Amino acid sequence: MSDLLSSHEEVTATKYNTGIKAGAIIGRGRRLSNSSTTTTEIGVLEVDDIPIKAGRIYKVETSSLLLTTSVANDIVVARLRMTTDGSTPSTSSTLLTQSAERVEVTANGGYTHVVGTYAPTVDETLSILLSVGRGAGTGNVGINFASAVPIEVWITDAGVDPGDTGVDL
Repeated sequence: MSDLLSSHEEVTATKYNTGIKAGAIIGRGRRLSNSSTTTTEIGVLEVDDIPIKAGRIYKVETSSLLLTTSVANDIVVARLRMTTDGSTPSTSSTLLTQSAERVEVTANGGYTHVVGTYAPTVDETLSILLSVGRGAGTGNVGINFASAVPIEVWITDAGVDPGDTGVDL
């Protein structure tokens, strides 16, 4: 097989040093209960010990999250934190990304979706923590479960990392 692939050649796992095809979900977690409430930041759901490969890019995302507070107009922040050394993530672990929502009416809550990418430069063991915290305000905040809105986090292998191809303006 040549280094350049033709349409009839099969891409093998050994050629790209991975047994995972792009688009495959390689880890996921689901919570079917409300989180505790907090005025600081607390963990809600962990996805632990996912082996990831250098040279690939991974997408980490949540389902639509129902953010709640006990006081109208609080800002509730959902965060994805991570470790890459096999340790258990905590609320002081590296921040991958976050999303904030102003909850205007306490009875309704507010929805957000958190998504970020990570491209390791060496093979690592990825662990993700979904956490919730109050960004501003005075209420107790949390993430609620509803039968149609489970609390979920999943990691997708998005394929070979093309590197940063963007241009800062």
